[in-house]
Amino acid sequence: MRRILPAVRPAIDSWHTRLVQAVLLVVALLLTNGSAHAHSDEATRLFRTGTSAFQAGEHAKALAAFEQALAAGMTGPAIHFNIGVSAYRVGDYARAASAFEEVARTPAMAGIAYYNLGLVESARNDSQTAASWFSRAEQSSTDVQLRELASSRLAELRPGPTTSSEKTWVGFAAFGVGHDDNVALVSNSEVLGISDSKDSFTEAQLALSTPLADSWRIDGGLALLDYQDLNSFDQLSAYAGARYRWALGDWTNDASARLGYSAIDGAGFENRRTLSLQTRRELHSELRVRGRYSFHHLQGLNEYEGLSGRRQDLSARLDWTPADWQVGAEYLVELADYDDATLSAKRHHLRIDVERALNADWMLLFEAARRHSDYDAEDSGAEDRTELALTVTRTLTARWVLVIRHSYTDNQAQLREFDYRGNRIFAGAETTF
Repeated sequence: MRRILPAVRPAIDSWHTRLVQAVLLVVALLLTNGSAHAHSDEATRLFRTGTSAFQAGEHAKALAAFEQALAAGMTGPAIHFNIGVSAYRVGDYARAASAFEEVARTPAMAGIAYYNLGLVESARNDSQTAASWFSRAEQSSTDVQLRELASSRLAELRPGPTTSSEKTWVGFAAFGVGHDDNVALVSNSEVLGISDSKDSFTEAQLALSTPLADSWRIDGGLALLDYQDLNSFDQLSAYAGARYRWALGDWTNDASARLGYSAIDGAGFENRRTLSLQTRRELHSELRVRGRYSFHHLQGLNEYEGLSGRRQDLSARLDWTPADWQVGAEYLVELADYDDATLSAKRHHLRIDVERALNADWMLLFEAARRHSDYDAEDSGAEDRTELALTVTRTLTARWVLVIRHSYTDNQAQLREFDYRGNRIFAGAETTF
């Protein structure tokens, strides 16, 4: 369990105090979780020598000891973090940056690594790059104190009204290839008489976000799904929106509006307008709760006019993050009222996801979801859909991640023609910028 040594005060009034707090935190991590990495006695001795030197203010000596511990075989984010902090204190910003980039390869410590990379770039007088790192720390960290620190640093770098040249864009991109053995969601009983619905596909996503002011942010995104042979199932979607955030006691609240458009096989499928309200808070350092309500106004296009109507979603989510685990549970109620009554339904969703860091590079994610649908039309019956997915990710660099995912879907319906099962395999890469 992560903890701060008693000697460190919670009040933080300068950047160097923050760094001292961070390095002592990593020392505590190593000493209290020593079984996580096996080190030689010599490497451990050198690490402790470096720790003592750092606490005595002998930062050059500390850096030399930490570097020697690394050469002696010490592994894990703690040694790289301490090298980064010590290198920063002696003014070796290039070494500090490379060390913190190595720390960022460990997902649980990516937020604090991004924050310290921001400090490094500030020391180099590169405010634009520093702002980018602080913004990433603010967006990626689950630690409230760290997000507030990153937000404060961003405010210091952008005093006064924000101009277009000062906006800090944060981006996400993903692309890859895969195979789907039931693209058309064909009935297992083959009642529909459709065959050969297997196909390979290429998938790509792009998302961008930037602040307009302290509480406002705008977002946009684009997604493409292209099948090799079944072109009638090719999909394109795009969205743009704005979000306003405010605090109320211990709760962080968001109100957002979004416009979306999607197409299938090159022809318009749907226009969507969405209003959402969300609230969340930390119950304690390892437990967070979130509630969300969304209202969607839908306009079906071309032959999909029957999908025009309204949909409401209400959900509650609980996230628990002990040590190297992340466990989430979410319940959602969906009320869909479409022009085509046979499509209108009330749905209950239950989702559980469990993520585990295997080591500094590898992450494993298991997801299980169950959806029950009751259609308004009496002759449409009900459906129960089960989804299982296993995702393996490997950190390649501070910004790039390799992703391999297999998902399985089993839909059981009262109307046999809507029974189906399917498998989908995807391999690709993701990056943040």
